[in-house]
Parts: sequence; C-alpha cells; structure tokens
Amino acid sequence: MATSKQRRTPDTKFTREPQHKDSPKPGHGKPTEPDHNGKHDHSHGDERLLRSLPTLATSMTFATMVRANIRAIPNWRDLAWLFPVLCHRKDQATLTDTERSRFICAFNMIEADGTLGQLVDIHQDMHMQHTNARLLPWHRIYLYLFEEALHNYHPDVCIPYWDWTQPEQQHFPAWLAGVLPIVNTPTRTISVVRSPGSDAQLASIIAGVPTAMSRTTYDTFTSPINGIHGSVHVWVGGTMSDASVSPADPVFWMHHANLDRLWWQWYNGAPGNHQNPALVGSEALMDPWPYSETDTRSIQTLGYTYV
Repeated sequence: MATSKQRRTPDTKFTREPQHKDSPKPGHGKPTEPDHNGKHDHSHGDERLLRSLPTLATSMTFATMVRANIRAIPNWRDLAWLFPVLCHRKDQATLTDTERSRFICAFNMIEADGTLGQLVDIHQDMHMQHTNARLLPWHRIYLYLFEEALHNYHPDVCIPYWDWTQPEQQHFPAWLAGVLPIVNTPTRTISVVRSPGSDAQLASIIAGVPTAMSRTTYDTFTSPINGIHGSVHVWVGGTMSDASVSPADPVFWMHHANLDRLWWQWYNGAPGNHQNPALVGSEALMDPWPYSETDTRSIQTLGYTYV
C-alpha cells in the first residue's frame, strides 16, 4: 500500500486552543439534547467543523432545516431517533436492510456534493498519517468529519464497522460487493474496483490482533496495528490497495472504524491504561484540520460510541 513520505505544510494557520490533558474538547463540547436552535453541541454550528467541511456552511438540506427549527415541531422529542445525542456505530453484520441503504444513500449524497472527493484528495496529500503513531488519531478525525458530512443528509446514519476479527466476517461484506461508486474529486475521477483475497488469507492477517491488543505501550500496540491496517487494504485489493484513492471505497470507512474501535477498546483496557500517543509540536496537529491529538482522546466528546 502506498504511503506518504513527506509532510505537507498546512495551507491555513490554526490557533490551537488551551485544553486540559484529561478533558479534551474539540470545540463542540459534550453532546447534549438539542438546544433552542435544535442543534446538538457537536452540530454543524461548530466553527472548526465548518472550516474543515466548508460544504456544511453553504448547503441547504432538509436535515439542516429541521435541526434549526426542531423546537417548533409538536412532539419534537419524538424525533430523538433522527438527531441522536451519540452516534451509535454498529457492526456492519448487524445492520438492517434499511440501515444499509441509508448509509449508502448518505455516502452517495456526499459524493454528489463534492465533500467525499475533497476528503479523498486530502488523504492523498502528505500528512504523515501512515506507518507511524499518527495513523490512529489522524484517522479518528478523518472518520469524524466523514460522519458529520453524512449527517448533513441523514443525521441518524453512523459509520458501520467491519469487524474482521470475527471469523464469520473474515470475507468481504456481501452487501457491499456490488457497491462500486464512481467518485469525482477536485483533481480526478475514481472508479472503485476490488479484488479480495481468500478468507484464509484474511484470517492469517487478523491472527496478529490479540498480540497487538495485549501490548502495554502505545508504540508497541500501534506498530502491529499499522501492519494489520495496511495488510487488510492490500487484501481487499483494487482501489483499497492505493492510499491515494482508497477512501473512495465505502469499505475504507468501515475498515478504519474497526481500527478505531480496537484502539478505543485497547485504550480503555488494562494493557492500554488510558495511554495516549506521545505526539508533540506539529506532529500533534491533525493537519490540515484545526484539531490536535488531545481532541481525539474521547470518542463521546466527538459525538459517537461503538455498539
């Protein structure tokens, strides 16, 4: 899998905000019930989110209109399903047909409005987000932004995770097999293709997960996770095997959601013991966005959880 060799200088100078090391606040605060404008604290009103996803500031979707006027709707509390306080990321194998179709619909919508293409091109840029300690925190912000873009159309849609640690899921998800989008970015057009390996090959790759999860330092945990991460990309093949285009495939986001879930599980378990990556200075900035490593320390503060 292709990796970045150099780090690109961010185009925008960001002002970093003072934060307590044990209480990361990515600028939108802990999610709560909708405020008087019908917005959660982690909604599109967050200035840093709008800077990271400019489309949110200009698009006019019905989800945005409902959110802004929700208190005027009789029995508005009955719409809790539409604007959940926490996004519940589910195992892709447990999704209903409706949940699957809504995820693909939201994916297609952010492709149509150009957001997905912009995210794909960012992944192609040199942010040193692979083969090092930045892999997990950088991609946590990447997933967060992708999920917020989905919410612009379907506020109830969360990124499913592909739990390839389970033997019954050590194959390409069947419901995605025929989903081969054509993604337009600001610089090119990408036609998603795949060539998955055998179930036995995937099982061999995943065999290293228990050892990684038993490591007692972040560096010794993330090193094998980096290898497993890249090997699954190569196993899927095609678009997923090329870092410059891989986010065009919807399975990319499900693969990285599972890596993120494993990191959160390790972090909260005895081996991880709430250790964070030792990133300092510019390495702690999740460029090109105005988020830092401390903003990645609580998934609840980012507005989601794993179920």
